[in-house]
Amino acid sequence: MEMKPAISVVAIMVIAQLAHNLSHTVATISHPTTTTTPNASLAGFSLELLAADPEALGHAVVRRGSDGFLHLQSFRTNLDRANSSAANAAAIATPRPDMMLNRPLLSAYITVGTGRGTQVYLFKVDPSSTMTWMQCKGCNPHSPQEGPLFDTAASPTFHNVLGSDPYCQPPFRSVLSGQACAFQVTGPGSMSVEGYLGHDQLIHDGNVHQLVHFGCAHKAIHFQNINRFAGVIGVANLARGLTRFSYCLFADGEATRQGFLRFGTDVPPNLHYRSTRILPVHGAHESGHYVSLVGVSVGVRRLGEIRPETFAHHEDGQGGCVIDLDTPLMVLAQEAYDVVEEAVWSDLRRHGAERVKRPGYGLCVRASEVVMRRHLPSMSLHFAEEEAVLVVSPEQLFFMVDDEQVRVACLAVMPGRRTVIGALQQVDTRFIFDLKDSKLSFAPESCIQDSVEAA
Repeated sequence: MEMKPAISVVAIMVIAQLAHNLSHTVATISHPTTTTTPNASLAGFSLELLAADPEALGHAVVRRGSDGFLHLQSFRTNLDRANSSAANAAAIATPRPDMMLNRPLLSAYITVGTGRGTQVYLFKVDPSSTMTWMQCKGCNPHSPQEGPLFDTAASPTFHNVLGSDPYCQPPFRSVLSGQACAFQVTGPGSMSVEGYLGHDQLIHDGNVHQLVHFGCAHKAIHFQNINRFAGVIGVANLARGLTRFSYCLFADGEATRQGFLRFGTDVPPNLHYRSTRILPVHGAHESGHYVSLVGVSVGVRRLGEIRPETFAHHEDGQGGCVIDLDTPLMVLAQEAYDVVEEAVWSDLRRHGAERVKRPGYGLCVRASEVVMRRHLPSMSLHFAEEEAVLVVSPEQLFFMVDDEQVRVACLAVMPGRRTVIGALQQVDTRFIFDLKDSKLSFAPESCIQDSVEAA
């Protein structure tokens, strides 16, 4: 499920509020195109994606400027105000690395259980996962959530999955002399969740799903749920048999707008889609949408120093390139990052840019009028299919850090152990995941056009 790379980067919190600025968190079913019945599949439907509660998104102030860039403003905590020495003022001009966050982006309300155990829970939706898990009564430690922990004993339709059950196959394992089937998932921020599989009735938007398998967590460490989410649900558990879904992230920054996660025939057509293959994962313990990235360009120059092998996904699970909404900023494998940073800096330096340091960030330059007007480059990601090129505009490649003294432009790419195409780099591009044909399609789009005014 959430077997994503543990990326130890500072300053990912710059886009920690992407759930707010890209306008997509709480989801409810809308616009069904066919009549629904219990356990039936639809031809197409959409999830409305509402803006997150700003108070739940941390202390950094992020806004979308009139120049099209995300701006991170300096901020002060109460402690900072009480100790407003010059040293403290300098220290808080840039947000601290310990405020790094990885915010959930999509969520849905699901009714779990029957009888006295019936309860409505808010789940995080993971587009790259096929598994569902939640915190259950007795989970220790656990993260605070909306409502009580699910009480399996109070739901007469809940049953444990035995170790001998055909469903108990890797990555699950038989434990307790075959009386239980254990699961374990990991995720960003050192998240680690353990527990046992069970099955019960789930109801979503009036559709009853019986005998749904899910993990019942008895230990949830570092589950980043903004004190609301009960667990994580995979897209497959919401898709009602459909294998094609799509989203389009907009950067308007207006909390009053909401976009959509679209399934099946609700996915809009586009004659300009480019496609690349979704690669198979290596083993049952992996998940995620891996794609075959083979090269990078900065501006119009292809960076020949970056070899395709840099992005290879190895049999041991290391490396590769995934597309992931849970990662706010793009991460490049260290070898590729070094080349890209040098190429960007070389180009900016040639046009008179002044490099500045910001603790926890990589390449930053003074955002002078000349640099902002003409010289911030774009970046292109080249996939194995020759026509499949994803262009990342300057507005998605840089963000602005504003403080009282100077405004700087910082590269919105971080080094890591594997390459991840993050949420910021997906803005104003429609992505379509065709799981049946193992194909990812994408095309530029003004994503604000596929949004409505929030009710």
